[in-house]
Amino acid sequence: MSDKTEAAAVKEAKAPKKKKKTYTVDELLSQNERMELFDEYGRKKKIKVKVKTGKLKKRENRMGYFFIFPYVIGVIFCLGYPIVMATIYAFHQVNLMHNTYTFVGMDNFAKVLEKNITLSTDLMTLASKLILGVPLIVVFALLMAMMLNMKLPGKGVYRTIFFLPVIIVSGPVMGMITSQDSSIQAVDMTIIESALNSALPPWLATSVLWVFSNIILLLWYSGVQILIFLAALQKIDTSLYEAAKIDGGSGWECFWKITLPTIKPFLLLNAIYTVVAMSQDTIITPLIDTIKAAVTSMYGLGYSSAFAWMYSIVVLLFVGLVALLFMPKADIYEKQIRKVKKLEKKTRKNLKKHQKQLIKNQAKLQKALAREEKMKLAGKDLGGGNYDD
Repeated sequence: MSDKTEAAAVKEAKAPKKKKKTYTVDELLSQNERMELFDEYGRKKKIKVKVKTGKLKKRENRMGYFFIFPYVIGVIFCLGYPIVMATIYAFHQVNLMHNTYTFVGMDNFAKVLEKNITLSTDLMTLASKLILGVPLIVVFALLMAMMLNMKLPGKGVYRTIFFLPVIIVSGPVMGMITSQDSSIQAVDMTIIESALNSALPPWLATSVLWVFSNIILLLWYSGVQILIFLAALQKIDTSLYEAAKIDGGSGWECFWKITLPTIKPFLLLNAIYTVVAMSQDTIITPLIDTIKAAVTSMYGLGYSSAFAWMYSIVVLLFVGLVALLFMPKADIYEKQIRKVKKLEKKTRKNLKKHQKQLIKNQAKLQKALAREEKMKLAGKDLGGGNYDD
């Protein structure tokens, strides 16, 4: 009997969790009086309700899949396939003429570090340009979006003007703007260049000087960011501003308490977009041209793929840093709720563990009592003499 009790207890402890039953709305309403709302631990049961999807919702889902399908196909063939092939090439010595691949392991990555003496300097220059350029572009885009969101005549014309650089940007146009002989250079760089070279390290002075000499180019990068901020600003409920003004809030307070917290996710989006766009421009970093030239060099496609992967990892590190800086912080009340839920989950886990241990101990006790009973019936000495005496 004790063995059966112990086996039943162990089986109950090791029994898999029962799958929660799913109720329809009609079943839920009909069983409202008879349904058990609490389990054996006193916890409120989570009742799963099965809601039938309507025809309109199904049609919207189908249209959503239909519109996203070309993008998914494009990502698979135009992005996924090149990434896979670049990964394969990075670990091989590729001969395109004979279509041969020789596995070389990490040799291509080692060659990148060995043959490019100025690689660390170029990466530091890129980092400093991103540190200086990304905040400038994002702040300028936000200011322009707030101005274009005001009620002023000809807003559509101004929006078109700010977005035109995104459309007409090309190599010759950028070359004319960034050339030394250009008539639209923002400032005279002679005095600034001498002051920066004497006060800063060479790589940092180069970046700051580049920002001063290419301020117009940086402002040209803000077309897409302005549109994103403009869309975010138009989604803010105007009743929030009206309520704030009734309470005596100034425009500055409305910006810091309403506008900025609302568009904070779009700050992250625009910052990441700006980092990626700047890191792919040959005017900002010469590494892009170096990677392209490596394809036709004596080192071949494998070396170029390894170089591209190393550069991509560096850019991803910059993106991660920007994400950490602009990531919205969790509300203090949400942190407390998560902490309480975590503590509650831990308590329930310990309670369940103790209950399983209690079942095992009860089974052991029953087994010991049964053994003792057998010894009594057999007249064996339990430490206090024979029962027959």
